[in-house]
Amino acid sequence: MKVLHVPVLYGSQTGNSESAAKNLAESLPNELSTSAVKVTSTVMELDDFLEKSRAPWTPLCVIVCSSYGVGQAPIGAWKFREMMDLILEKDDYKNAFKGVKYAMLGLGDSKYTTFFLNPTALDSGMAKAGAERVGSLGKADASGKGDKVQLNVIEEWSKTIISDLKRVVKELEDMSEDQYEQKNEEIEVARKNTGDICKLIYEDWDKKEKPAFDTMQLLLAVLVVLIALYFNYKPKCCDHDH
Repeated sequence: MKVLHVPVLYGSQTGNSESAAKNLAESLPNELSTSAVKVTSTVMELDDFLEKSRAPWTPLCVIVCSSYGVGQAPIGAWKFREMMDLILEKDDYKNAFKGVKYAMLGLGDSKYTTFFLNPTALDSGMAKAGAERVGSLGKADASGKGDKVQLNVIEEWSKTIISDLKRVVKELEDMSEDQYEQKNEEIEVARKNTGDICKLIYEDWDKKEKPAFDTMQLLLAVLVVLIALYFNYKPKCCDHDH
């Protein structure tokens, strides 16, 4: 049986995107799993996806993100947005994310002139990097009226996107072993390319946090403690007459 992990990635300022992402991630295993493909899903912030997990792309992911301020990224999506901005600025990354398919839901408020700028930037960057969007780009407007109320749009998009995601699962299900292996190789390249892009943006990308004690320091510390214990607890000899 093939196993497909579908990460649901989000950036959220007020919690609406986070809530939508969590609800969707919870439903995907039951909605998408088949007799031949087991689907798993987790939810995480876009920046954690980059920084903590080092961009573990899979053949299919979902992005749920809002805008903040004047079309900027919300909490948890600043670094991901910076990566997209670099991709949009240059023509060097046209196939960087080849093999990745994604669905995307954006949240915003049309009463602002910068409405939907951040979701648009993320979607455009992903596409320019060679990733393929499946389904419609969801637009959940906080100022929506009637059946376009933001919560209704989120719920409707979360339902209708399932059929698009199922088509991707079916494609993977029908792949031969060689084709499936080739797909995994494409994804590994996308992971490496993401790291290479991030290295250009963040000077400390490859620097690991230095441990408080390295091995030699730890051994010396233990030795000092043992010596101190020896002298503190060494039994006294009998007194001699002089």
